[in-house]
Amino acid sequence: MMESNGPFHLLVEQIYTLKIMSKKSTSTSGSTVGIVFLLVGIVFLIRQADWFEFPEWLFTWPVLLIVVGLVSGISSSFQGNGWFWPLIIGSIFLIDHEFVEVDIFEYTLPLVFILIGISMVLKTNRKANKKSMGREDSSGQSGTGSSNAHFSIHDEPFIAISSVLSSRHLKVTNQDFKGANLTNILAGMEIDLSQVEFEGVSIQIELTQILSGVTIYVPANWEIRQHYTTLLAGFEDKRNTLGNNLEGEKKILYLNGIQALSGIEIKDIR
Repeated sequence: MMESNGPFHLLVEQIYTLKIMSKKSTSTSGSTVGIVFLLVGIVFLIRQADWFEFPEWLFTWPVLLIVVGLVSGISSSFQGNGWFWPLIIGSIFLIDHEFVEVDIFEYTLPLVFILIGISMVLKTNRKANKKSMGREDSSGQSGTGSSNAHFSIHDEPFIAISSVLSSRHLKVTNQDFKGANLTNILAGMEIDLSQVEFEGVSIQIELTQILSGVTIYVPANWEIRQHYTTLLAGFEDKRNTLGNNLEGEKKILYLNGIQALSGIEIKDIR
């Protein structure tokens, strides 16, 4: 009984945490979470009506724990560790019960050490990134708003950044910007384009996201055009265009790539 109570107790805690986080999350995250619950409901409805035969493991509590971890991660743009543990624990129990004949609990102790080590490394890397970004951004350049967060400065005409299980904060200052190629997997990213200049009418960003979230800061008079493939993804333009002077040369930002269980926010101030 004690073994079964532990994961269920964690599941209840994660659902409660998810409920609190959803109240604070953006409408994009809320829409994504709503779609997830809608799909879960449809799957259960199809199963009850015997319209399609799903594998039995799909309706086990480890899968529910995995879903809670994924939804929690989407709601928080995969910041912190709240989503990590239910996802890992659910995956371990699912593999042990359904896909592997070896008793995985024989390896419990080394697995615990490995998971704790991963958690500590990720936490240390996040702190180190914040400190290094603070040093890189000490040149005195201000952000587009009253808050000057610790963004790393990039003056290259083209940037290619990959972020996996981490968070990145980028500020591009190049005056002949050509575009970017960004990859975001189980991660969060902010990119400030508010001070860039570029020739012509448009630039393109190739953005590939899986279980991630990105915030892009651009001037209010830029037009955003979405040309990416989506799977349970959200987009929201939060720029305050009312009352702003939108005159001047028209600029277009094309967003290409793939968005899977991810979100994009567009802002003009930070």
